[in-house]
Amino acid sequence: MNVLGIIMIIVHILLSVGVIFFALKRMQKNAELGGAFGGGASSAHFGREKGFDSATKFEMVFTALFMVSCFVTTMVLL
Repeated sequence: MNVLGIIMIIVHILLSVGVIFFALKRMQKNAELGGAFGGGASSAHFGREKGFDSATKFEMVFTALFMVSCFVTTMVLL
């Protein structure tokens, strides 16, 4: 295994830990049963919130980077 492959695996692991962290943080925010499945219906009583908070934006960035990292790591290791 070359150095680039090892670096990509380390980056991939760090991104996966970030995605897991933000997903668990979101589950704590929506602690009801529907929150585990991304329902978010608890805040729908008084209308939907406009926009995303900073944690949600970070989660979306980490998720997109993780997806790209999956493809790049596979291509580097092949």
